[in-house]
Amino acid sequence: MKKGKLIFASILILLIIATVVYISNINNFKREGTLQISKNTAPIQIHRDENGVPYVVAENKADVIRGQGFVSAQDRLFQIEFYRALIKGELAEIIGPSMVQSDIKMRVFNLPQLAKNSFANLNKESVDFLTWYCEGFNEYLSTSSNEFPVELSLLGIQPSEIQPLDIMNIILFIGFTHGRDMEDEILTLNLAAKSTLDKNTFPLNINPDRTKPLLIDFNKINAALSEKLNVEPTKMTPTLLPLPEFGSNNWAVSGKKSASGKVIVCNDPHVDSRLLPGIFHPIGLSCPEFKSAGIAIPGIPGILGGRNEFVSFGITNGYGDSQDLCIEKTEGDFYFTGEEKLPIAKRKETIKVKDGKDVEIEVRSTVRGPIISDFDVFGIMTQDIVSLQWSLAYSKSKSIGFERFLESKNILEFREALFGVDNMFFNFVFGDVEGNIAHQATGLIPKRVNSQGMIKESKTFDEFIPKDSMPHMINPEKNWVATANHDTRPDDYPFYYSEHFSPNYRYLRIKEVLGENRKFSKDDLWQLILDCKSMQAERLAPIFVTALNKNDKTKELGEILSNWNYVDDVNAQGGAVYNVLYEYLATLILNDELPDELEDTFWSSGYYWMQKLDDFIVTNHKVIDNITTPEVETLDDLIIQAGIMTTKYLTKEIGPNSKEWTWGKIHKIYFASPIRQDGFGKSLIGFEEFPKSGSNQTINRGMYKKTKDLNFDTGWFSSFRMVADLSDSEKFMGALAGGNSARIFHPYYKSQVEIWKNNTWIPYWISQEKVLENSKYKLILD
Repeated sequence: MKKGKLIFASILILLIIATVVYISNINNFKREGTLQISKNTAPIQIHRDENGVPYVVAENKADVIRGQGFVSAQDRLFQIEFYRALIKGELAEIIGPSMVQSDIKMRVFNLPQLAKNSFANLNKESVDFLTWYCEGFNEYLSTSSNEFPVELSLLGIQPSEIQPLDIMNIILFIGFTHGRDMEDEILTLNLAAKSTLDKNTFPLNINPDRTKPLLIDFNKINAALSEKLNVEPTKMTPTLLPLPEFGSNNWAVSGKKSASGKVIVCNDPHVDSRLLPGIFHPIGLSCPEFKSAGIAIPGIPGILGGRNEFVSFGITNGYGDSQDLCIEKTEGDFYFTGEEKLPIAKRKETIKVKDGKDVEIEVRSTVRGPIISDFDVFGIMTQDIVSLQWSLAYSKSKSIGFERFLESKNILEFREALFGVDNMFFNFVFGDVEGNIAHQATGLIPKRVNSQGMIKESKTFDEFIPKDSMPHMINPEKNWVATANHDTRPDDYPFYYSEHFSPNYRYLRIKEVLGENRKFSKDDLWQLILDCKSMQAERLAPIFVTALNKNDKTKELGEILSNWNYVDDVNAQGGAVYNVLYEYLATLILNDELPDELEDTFWSSGYYWMQKLDDFIVTNHKVIDNITTPEVETLDDLIIQAGIMTTKYLTKEIGPNSKEWTWGKIHKIYFASPIRQDGFGKSLIGFEEFPKSGSNQTINRGMYKKTKDLNFDTGWFSSFRMVADLSDSEKFMGALAGGNSARIFHPYYKSQVEIWKNNTWIPYWISQEKVLENSKYKLILD
């Protein structure tokens, strides 16, 4: 009997060992030894540190970019192949009918054609840069088909060689997804058609550094509205991987404000990185021409944020308005541009659908762009013929810009490189070893016929804001620069730039801290990335307290908020009470003016309404009254009502003991595999969940969208934390929310999550000597 049990136990142990060995190797790739490739001019070394961060060391810049292409395929082949299919509108062929609406949207945009047009203008330097990356990527495909990630086989994706045009597709896709003006203008159009809200009400987020009022003539957004349509916007099924929508903070202090006496540059990009291993790919690139490290976007060569030996740089979304809705005047199959009558262009598209019937669509276009109102997925609720005009259809740039980041020696060279970036609308903050700091906005922004983006008079773009006139700042007297998705235009800025910006609370908090009369160490600025003080709460919570104290049912909430320091820490009672109450109050103030079919779209567009709503609260605006009731509600009435609702919500979610009502009990973050985000088995392939500090308006972002059921799950957050003190020539401080390799079961799948969760950091090496010293694995591409 004992012998039988022993045999059974031995077999069980062997099975467990075999399973562990199988799982650890099923989705692995070659990290050591030598591989023979053909495109390189000399051996390429790929070193990986203990966290899996790859460092490519080569004897020339062509080979180092080839090495980056190879490593990108090793680590992120699944992501790159998925986004290639998404951009081309071919997801339904892979996943099935749920992706048809996504494919329709992408076929209408027709990014591959725009990419082809842009590519035709590129100079040899840019074409070579893209070509080298493709050569390395394709070398991986030809040498390593035996180790392709299992995610591809699960979805039936067969990888194919990548070409420079494919990279241009990805670059345009990034630029398109982090522009938000199309969605804002559709929402404005629909609100004007179907809501009682004054069209001058939204949006209005302004630069808090301005001293002059921002005058906007909203009458120039006078869409010629036709008959209203009784339709609801078509809801798209979320794609398997999130779209790379950027938020973010960045700042730099000069040597006069740093403890080291040198520039310190900080970056804190906010994207949805919950699906492992995250959007950004950390990497180091080293050759005689440059030594650098930072983050890249899979499928795009170079580094988007990080540093080289001389310059450090970080990004935020600038939200430059590159997109216009144009209401077309048509007559049958013709449209008008001025007095000229032209035929509407037409093209047919066939969308192949896995386990379903193919879908055929006809896309109509004018000289301005595709007619998007033909398709329900865009959610236009009038009978107007609406086309989408996008500046990148007009791009003539000879450069992609990124290829020059790596070799820039100072901020002037780096700024000149940024002038080539037509395709992405970022705010870069950067500094150099000589002590200079700067901010520069990028992208191709039209000079509008009217002052705003949405126009009735359908004209084509013919002029663009000069690149050296885009919002910027160089070596300001205050000795720091910062952006936080807010409006950065100064008082005398002569151009319309955008009207979609973040509420300015994060910038105000950065300004409050960096404006202090002291010098900052790199550790001080790391702590600023982790800062959770809500300037919005500091502004509004006292108003809430005054009202809550007037009613016995809400006095306890008033006491909790009175004792709160406005810090959205996981253990903060005030954080839980304030954020829940704010969500309920917003609904009570504005929902009566919103038609049911626009509620979801409106509330999910926080940048559109949030800061203006706060102004309503502070000024006790007339919109406060609920127009559906005979009584005239005061602000105090609505705050008390929201307070009662808050008590019920927290009691239901946490329990009746108010001492247990802490922010982290309802505000959480999870990381998961895109293969299985919910249900049984999710934990086996990477899922973990924990409380999250921060909120929508804190530097340490814990952003969530407003929903009817008040789901506070974090969606956008600090996805890569970086502090680069340029007194340190060897490294900078960094932490990625995720890992390096998009392969379930791989040790690099979530290799930096614990570091990120604990608010600590690892070194990202600039020094080639340190790269070699800290190398755990070495692969040679011979």
